[in-house]
Amino acid sequence: MTQSIPAQPKATSDKAARHQRLMELIEAEDAANGEVGCGRDLGKGLSGYLSTRGVALDDEPLKSLLQEHLGHILMEPDFDSITTQIQRRLESLVLQSLDSSSSSASLLGSTNVTEHIPTEELRELFASQIADFCSEDALEQLIQLSHQIIHKAVLQPRHTWSKPIWVLQGETQIYIVQEAGIEEAIAKVKTQHPQETRKLEIITVGGILALDQVICLDISFL
Repeated sequence: MTQSIPAQPKATSDKAARHQRLMELIEAEDAANGEVGCGRDLGKGLSGYLSTRGVALDDEPLKSLLQEHLGHILMEPDFDSITTQIQRRLESLVLQSLDSSSSSASLLGSTNVTEHIPTEELRELFASQIADFCSEDALEQLIQLSHQIIHKAVLQPRHTWSKPIWVLQGETQIYIVQEAGIEEAIAKVKTQHPQETRKLEIITVGGILALDQVICLDISFL
């Protein structure tokens, strides 16, 4: 006599399927809107996701602060990456505070933090937007985590600045060369045009030119 294995109740199966479909729709909507929640493992389930989804920092003030202090080092792709990472850290902190079973241990790996942006400026920016959603301790953790994220971006920027263009004038020639600094630019001119032995005058610097060769112009044609 064979014994059949009881089938899982259809109601339970249908509920799981509907939940999975709802999760897929939420992730698809986030992906279409470019929101930071797209494609992540929600872990805590739908209730946890929805409880943190509305807790968001305004990107523009944060990007303006980054531009003010780090605009000479980083560019827009770096700012996008930093703001996305900080937003995810914020959601993690809020979700941790909502979960009574979560550990109260600090998320920080180290208390030594490089401050590229003054702490008080970050605190003022964050507190003005999220003070109602997280505790003072969580706010301080977010500030220190933000310092770590920003410092990592400075060490490994997503975008590398192009070398500036130098326009140098000799006695009879004008040279256009792309190099990191004036000394390197002059050295490149001297290497490629050894007949130029006189002192070179800087006319201007700036712009982007994807060349490895010195452009030499005869002054008589200008």
